[in-house]
Order: sequence, then C-alpha cells, then structure tokens
Amino acid sequence: MQAAEQTNEDLQGRAPAARRYIAPLVDIEALSAGEARDWPFRHMLARGLLAPERQAELDAAFPAIEKTGFFQVETLSYGDAFARLIAELKSPVVSRIVGEKLGLDLVGRPQMITIRKWSAARDGRVHTDGQDKVATALLYLNPAWTSQDGALRYLAGPDQDGAGTEAIAPVFGAFTAFARSDSSWHGHPPFVGERRVVQVFWVRDQAAAERKARRHGRQSLWRTLRGRFRPQAD
Repeated sequence: MQAAEQTNEDLQGRAPAARRYIAPLVDIEALSAGEARDWPFRHMLARGLLAPERQAELDAAFPAIEKTGFFQVETLSYGDAFARLIAELKSPVVSRIVGEKLGLDLVGRPQMITIRKWSAARDGRVHTDGQDKVATALLYLNPAWTSQDGALRYLAGPDQDGAGTEAIAPVFGAFTAFARSDSSWHGHPPFVGERRVVQVFWVRDQAAAERKARRHGRQSLWRTLRGRFRPQAD
C-alpha cells in the first residue's frame, strides 16, 4: 500500500536519487498491526517487527558487550545495520504509533535507548519502572526461545507467579511496549546467559533524561569497578 511505503520512507528520510536504496529494517505495518490491551495495564505486543532474513546482519552488527546489564547506546560501538536499526527506532513515526497504541502523546518527548546482551540471575525482578519514564518499549533480537526463563510477563501485582499475561518469548522481531504507572508491574523469571534486547523509553522532560543518563553512567562505572563480566551458566 502506498501509505505504508511512505511511512517506511519516513524512517530513513528521502535519500538523493543517486544514493542506493536500503530497505528499512523495522516493519511499520507490523508495528501498526500490534495489539493493544488494557489488562493488567495498558500495553501492546507486535510480532515480526524485523524480517527473519535480517537476523544475520543484525547479529554481526550487534555491540560487543561483555558485561551484564543495560548500556546507553551512545557509549557503545556497533556496525552499520545496528546503527540503522537505532535510527529507525528513534523516528517520530515509531513514537507516534507506539503512543497511539498506549493512549499517550510520545512524539517530541525525550527518548533514550539502552542495550542488553547478557542477563544475570538478579535481572528481571518484578518492578514498575521509575516515575521519570512515560513509556517503555522492548525489541528482542534472540533466536528461537523455548524456556519460560527470561520471558517477560505483565503482572497484576508484584508477584512473579501471580495473575498476569502470558509470557512473551524474547525472539527475534518481538516488540512490546507499555505505559508506565505505579501499577505497571512486569518482570521475568531469572535467566543467566545471552539475552539480546533493545530498550527504548520516553521520559517526562529533558531534566528526567539527564537524570537517567547520569544514573546509567554511574551504573556502568560500578559494573566496571566490580568486574561484573558476563555470567557463566552452571
């Protein structure tokens, strides 16, 4: 459809005619088709945001992270394909669609992106996210995933085993987002090992963005001082 083609074009901007066309990585039609739900709080889920045939190039371009935890994308080195993915996720059209699904105005809000490659046993504990956040989105980049460990659930309360949604397998191209509130409980059973995810979040204002950036900087320094390298499974 012409409208979808225009939307994908918005992701990369209109290139000069002489420049070689590179197909967008993010499937905007898949994002637009994502299902929004109100229980246990407002969230959305879209599958197939990335085509399976793009996995090899994104795997090769993924940052060479050696420690557990999330890292600000600006502090990392990565290949061209991953750089294009980040640029597309930062586009206003992504903010607009996610905001419409969540009933929020996200266009123009400060946006931050952090990357995880390795998960430790303490990661995934149930929480609601901090008050500086307005919404959070997660794009997974892992191959087939059969374990419930490491699979996110949206929950009605702080109990990991309590009422909530079915687990979301963190497979390549799965995308989910939620509106942050004091009841936006979410988490996953502990998983130790490689678990690739891009986290995109929108914050209230520039002051909130600066606070988050400082916090991530302190956390990165603390991981370095502790020598918190990637965990080894038993």
